[in-house]
Amino acid sequence: MADGPLAFFDCEMGVGRSGLGFPLTPTAADALAVMERYGIAEALVYDRHALESGVFDRFDEIVSFCATSPRLHPSIHVVPPATGEQPPPERLVDQCLANGVKALRACPSAHNYLCDSHSMGSLLAAMERRRVPLVHTSMQVQDHPWLHAPPWPAIREIALAFPRLPVVVLYTGMLQNRNLLPLLAECPNVLADLTCTSFQFVERVVETVGSTRLVLASHYPTEDPGLYTPWLTYAGVGAADLARIAGDNIRRLLAEAR
Repeated sequence: MADGPLAFFDCEMGVGRSGLGFPLTPTAADALAVMERYGIAEALVYDRHALESGVFDRFDEIVSFCATSPRLHPSIHVVPPATGEQPPPERLVDQCLANGVKALRACPSAHNYLCDSHSMGSLLAAMERRRVPLVHTSMQVQDHPWLHAPPWPAIREIALAFPRLPVVVLYTGMLQNRNLLPLLAECPNVLADLTCTSFQFVERVVETVGSTRLVLASHYPTEDPGLYTPWLTYAGVGAADLARIAGDNIRRLLAEAR
């Protein structure tokens, strides 16, 4: 159990506009107000409107949104390079890093593609060379997380094909521990969020593969951040382990991207 407030770093917070009726954070001040309410120190944010519309030809809006506060860190969604919707992989990664974008998101189910070596290999290779994390979310835009099962074989395939590429799996799904735990044991470059959490899940992961393998994701605005922070506040692991899961793991990954 935490002795004091944890420095939470939320690795999935949607900001800006939404056409699906979710809570809006049209300004950075609005986003920071949400973070204050839940005790979130920093957040890796994405453009909610871009996610819903499926158009990713520019990312200046999310960069400008985050430029107003060091607590906000921009991330963008990516699609297979062969479609030509974004710059070629090396140029895209260079542009992202030059603009402070140190994590790229893949949402293959929501955007109708396969996230594997065949369709994404050239981009994943460029990301691996620069140590840019891949944040993988296989949820549809309006899926229910309790019924969700990620594409485990595809995630395993890219983790093994690109062993120096950090792969952060979000929406690991309820009742999916028998798939997630073997993946964590086999692939040291894979990290996971807490949507798979049940009784003593955090303690089990820390005991078997260590506290560097979990991250906090609030999934705002589709979910309430208060669903996930208590799992860390009351987890039966040491203070250093809690600090890593609450925020230091994602801070380390972003610091290594260059």
